[in-house]
Amino acid sequence: MRNQPFEITEILNNVKDDSLIDRKAVWIVAKNRQTGLKEGLGVWNGDEDVGLPVIEGENGTTVTRPYYGGGNLLAIGDIPRVSDFTIQTVTIDLSKIADIARKITREYDVHRAHVEIHDITLRPDTGNPAAPEEPIFMGIVDGSPIKTPRIGGQGKATLKIVSEVMRMLGRSNPEKSSYEAQRLRDGDEFYLYAGQIDTWEIAWGTK
Repeated sequence: MRNQPFEITEILNNVKDDSLIDRKAVWIVAKNRQTGLKEGLGVWNGDEDVGLPVIEGENGTTVTRPYYGGGNLLAIGDIPRVSDFTIQTVTIDLSKIADIARKITREYDVHRAHVEIHDITLRPDTGNPAAPEEPIFMGIVDGSPIKTPRIGGQGKATLKIVSEVMRMLGRSNPEKSSYEAQRLRDGDEFYLYAGQIDTWEIAWGTK
C-alpha cells in the first residue's frame, strides 16, 4: 500500500473534480546500444520538458528527474490495483515520431529494462507538482517494442511491462540448492551432491 503525501491528500479533499490536474510519468533504465551502459530516460504526458521530483522505487529516496513531454508519451494502459501476488502487466505507448521516444526504442536495448510509473498531481493554482510520490507501478520490459505502423494517425511503439516484484517471487533460486552457497555456513553439507544427483542411476533395493 502506498503512502500518500499530505499535500496530495489536501488537494484531493479541497479541489473540484473538474479542476484536478493529474499526469503520468514513466522512467526507463535501459542499456545504451553503443556504450553498453545503463542509462535513465523519462517521458510524461505533459506539454513541456521538466524536472519532476519523485520517490525512487528501489530505495525510497526523493530525486528530481528530467522528463520529456510534448507527445513522447502517448498512453499508459490500465494499472492493476491488486493486493495479491499475481503477475500484473501494463502497456506503455510511445510515439514513433517524437525525438526522445524514438531515441528510447532505437538507441537503447529496452528488453528487460527497469520501468517506474509515477502519478504526478499538479497544484491547480500554479501547475507545479504538489509533492514527490511513490511509484504506482514498477516492472521490467517483457520483449521488444511492438511497433504499430502509422495508419491515418501517429504511429506508436508499445512496451509491455511486467510487474518485477511479483515476477521475482515466481522464480526459483538456484542458490537454495547450491552446495557452494550453503557451505558458507560452517558444517552445512546438506546439498553436497545437489548438482549431480539427477544423473545418478540407483537400482531398487540398493544403496
